[in-house]
Amino acid sequence: MNSQLVRRVLLVAVIIAIAAAAIPGYHYYRYVEGHVDTDDAYVDGTVALVSSRVAGTVTNVYVEDNWTVKEGQLLLTLDQRDFDVRVQQAQAQLERARQSVDELYAGVQAARSGVSLVQSQLKQAKIDFDRAKSLKEQGVVSAEQYDQADTGLRIAMADESLAEHQLTQAQAALGTQTDDQSRYDRPVVMQAEAALQAAKLDLGYTSLTAPFAGVVTHKTAHAGNRVQAGEPLMAIVPLGKLYVTANFKETQLTDVRVGQKAEIVADIYPGYTYTGHVDSISMGTGAAFSLLPPENATGNWVKVVQRVPVKIVIEGPVPDDKPLRLGLSVEVAIDLGNGSGPLLSSIVQQHYQKNGQTLPNETLQMAPESPPPAQPAPDSDTQHSMQLPH
Repeated sequence: MNSQLVRRVLLVAVIIAIAAAAIPGYHYYRYVEGHVDTDDAYVDGTVALVSSRVAGTVTNVYVEDNWTVKEGQLLLTLDQRDFDVRVQQAQAQLERARQSVDELYAGVQAARSGVSLVQSQLKQAKIDFDRAKSLKEQGVVSAEQYDQADTGLRIAMADESLAEHQLTQAQAALGTQTDDQSRYDRPVVMQAEAALQAAKLDLGYTSLTAPFAGVVTHKTAHAGNRVQAGEPLMAIVPLGKLYVTANFKETQLTDVRVGQKAEIVADIYPGYTYTGHVDSISMGTGAAFSLLPPENATGNWVKVVQRVPVKIVIEGPVPDDKPLRLGLSVEVAIDLGNGSGPLLSSIVQQHYQKNGQTLPNETLQMAPESPPPAQPAPDSDTQHSMQLPH
């Protein structure tokens, strides 16, 4: 009797244990069926290489490796003395160009005065010629006096033509417009102004500032170094533009769509889950863009399952005590429940395009995802302690 009771109790206990194990097993099965996951993923992002636009000598460096900087913060300066001299030279050339324009204006006025003078002389020569001609017909003056009056008229006409040509030449040197409203709107002055602006720009390039907020890394610049234009001096990693690149097998992407939710667990913070969404899927496999892409048209071809990079954008602010770093290994699981998203588009691109124009996405914050369809909210107790299945 006692043995039968023990067997019944054990049977009931086994049934209860099986039922208790079946419930989480069923949920695990549903999770595996509705998700695809990979551990071939890492934190990616934009890295800005800070370099000088002019050659010079480093005088001061204001940051070190792993320092946090704000947008526009001064990073280092170059020796400005050479560039100050170039600005002064360009300023002097501009003043000389304006003096040249003033001289051309004076030349035009002088040519106009010359034209007025010869026109007066021509008028008098015509009067003298008409008088000499009339008196010659009356036999009062000699032929010699008539010839002198005729020669004087011809000389006055030639002087007028010469004066007009000189005026045209002076106006051509100054330009077609000679009004004072655009007095210095001349090519010679514009060229000098452009040279001055270029010199001021080069002077401004001696102060290097952070293009955006981030963390300094790979700093190679030191005071006294001679640097060349375009030489990388340091790199800045932006904290607000990090995303995840997950390399899924091609057989896993059958039901993956843009906009689907993703769960991210970083190896550095086990037990904490970041939330994100699929922003875009690469148009080629990782091997297709490698330095030596595979040549499948060979006799010894072996089929290998390829991996396709998928861009996962992290949603919401990252906790201060769990910051992500470039290159960290992560595990990603994508929820396949919402299959209405597109295959060939980017959510971030949609947010940067307004009225047919694309905004400069490198200077803006990562665009959030549009409101997704209503889905059951995960339990608050398990949201930040989820482990991805393998």
